[in-house]
Amino acid sequence: MKRFSKFIPMAVLALGLVGALSSFTVSNNAKKTINIPGFIQVNPLGTQCSTSIMCADDGGPLCTASGVQYWGKNASGNCVVKLYRNHP
Repeated sequence: MKRFSKFIPMAVLALGLVGALSSFTVSNNAKKTINIPGFIQVNPLGTQCSTSIMCADDGGPLCTASGVQYWGKNASGNCVVKLYRNHP
C-alpha cells in the first residue's frame, strides 16, 4: 500500500500536464475571424461594386443587410467572393 501511495501524486501531476497541453493546442488552433470589406454588386458579373461594410470569410450566415447580399473582391477586383457575418 505504501508503494501505491507514492505513485498517486505522480499520476495526478501527469494527468494535469496532459490536460494543460491538450487545452493549449486547442486554443492555438482556433481560427480567428478577420474583418473583410463587403461590397454590393452593381452588375450581375460583379465587375462593378459599391458601398462597403465589414464581413468575414469563415462560414455561417451570409453577410447581408436589408436583404442585399454583400460580396468580397477577388484578386482581379471583381465582387464575386461570398462573405459571411462576423458573429453568426
